[in-house]
Order: sequence, then structure tokens, then C-alpha cells
Amino acid sequence: MIKLAVIFLAVVGMAGIALPVYAQEKAEEGITSVSGEVVSIDPVKSEVVVKQLKDAVAGTYENITCSVVAETKIQKEGTILTLSDLKTGDKVTIKYATDVLGKQKAESIAVEVKEIAPAK
Repeated sequence: MIKLAVIFLAVVGMAGIALPVYAQEKAEEGITSVSGEVVSIDPVKSEVVVKQLKDAVAGTYENITCSVVAETKIQKEGTILTLSDLKTGDKVTIKYATDVLGKQKAESIAVEVKEIAPAK
């Protein structure tokens, strides 16, 4: 009887560990990533539009509009930025989730650092 109780507790304990990991994976499944160039920023609507390469062969692009909310983390080299710090032409990677209405909400925005070529 004691062996049965120990086995039961071990199985329940393993399920307690596995469920949070599964829940985290499921939460991340709804996140989409887009990389491209900032085309426009609307501080009134709190939105940013990014131009992303859609087809490299045809050379076509598509614009993705994401809303920026208070929880959105905007960073450049570890420095926290605000929506007003973004500029058109910035190269960014945005991780976003799409809500039930089809609107993209930015979870995070990472601004790429422009590398300067060394002087010769």
C-alpha cells in the first residue's frame, strides 16, 4: 500500500512539473515575429507599421501594422525605449500576438543597431 502511495505521489509530482512547461509552450505558439523597416509611427493610435520582405524572388514587400501598448517592451542594445524613440527607417524585429479581432498587438520591439564600418 505504501509503494502504491509513493508511485501515485511521484506521478502527480511529474504532472505538476510538466503542465507549466506545456502551458508556456502553448502561450508562445500564438506569438509571431516580423523583421523589417519602420515605415510609419502613429503616436495617436499607438501603432507602428513595418515593411517586411514578402517574396525575395519577386522583390515584393508587405506592411504589418502593430499596436503598441503599455506592456510592449521596446529595446535597443538593452536600453528601454518608448514609441516616440522609434524613427522611420529603423530596422526592427517585432514579436506580436493577434487578438480575436485580427489586430496585431506588439509584445516586444527590438531595434537593430547600425554597424559602422571601421575606418581604413
